[in-house]
Amino acid sequence: MHPLALEQDFRMRSGRLQSWGVGVLVLASLFWVYAAWQVFTPYDSTYNAVDCPAPAGSEPRDLYFDDSEYAHESALQCASDRSWPKPLAALVISVPLSAVGTALVTAGAVSVRLRRHDAEMESARS
Repeated sequence: MHPLALEQDFRMRSGRLQSWGVGVLVLASLFWVYAAWQVFTPYDSTYNAVDCPAPAGSEPRDLYFDDSEYAHESALQCASDRSWPKPLAALVISVPLSAVGTALVTAGAVSVRLRRHDAEMESARS
């Protein structure tokens, strides 16, 4: 096989590695977006149609130490309605995906750079 064809094939494989890495990183970032959406957006409770504030924006003292009994019950219902395993699972899944994506992008980029460096060293010797 011709050396130029080998070089093109190598660069295509390196580019494919980088593309897969970017795709995996995009998937990991979608998991992060889902978790952030669960934490930073208000939601409706299934009990008595209570409007619940976003978990990140609510003050625990204001929710649980209010003078009215209704506000306390609403806060307890909001706290029990939020499903925390889903955003936590999304974050747990995103960690290995981020590591794999980063490794793929890095491997592809380093391969091309080392190949370029090797070609420059070869031309410098000639």
